[in-house]
Amino acid sequence: MVVLPGFMGGWNTPATYYPVLALLDRGFDALCLDSIYSEHPTIDVLAADARAALEAARRAGAYSQFAVAGKSLGTLAIAELLLDGTIGADTASIWLTPLLRNERTKRALDSLEHRALIVIGSADPHYDPEALRTLRHTVAVIEGANHGLAVDGDAVASAEIPRRLVAAVRDYVA
Repeated sequence: MVVLPGFMGGWNTPATYYPVLALLDRGFDALCLDSIYSEHPTIDVLAADARAALEAARRAGAYSQFAVAGKSLGTLAIAELLLDGTIGADTASIWLTPLLRNERTKRALDSLEHRALIVIGSADPHYDPEALRTLRHTVAVIEGANHGLAVDGDAVASAEIPRRLVAAVRDYVA
């Protein structure tokens, strides 16, 4: 699994870290891109970083297949890789807080032949219930969660989210 980070968080924010732990528990190897974008990168930069991560993963071992996971901006990178043919429509993928209001993201999700896992909070500004209704993927909507997959003003609800993330990922890869 190649894991692509979001804005300013790298891969080790709770919204990405716990899904990675779930993948490791299920026997996946994970190559986690550790870029921390402190400014909004262009799509070209995101896609180039993602391609470099995929190439590094290919050189790391004799893997018969790859899967991708992305958080926020990382989902834009996945979308670009799908739309330009770098990865196939049969690629397994996990989309953590995808930018659902972005047309290229929606087009990439529609193009997937393999069922994807999408995790998003209902308080995320990128949450789009209509876009989710039209998708044929596994969707986990976390009620009240923001773009960081935390519930503002509710530490207990926020602390329960990692368990839900792990369960969703484990179910998806089972």
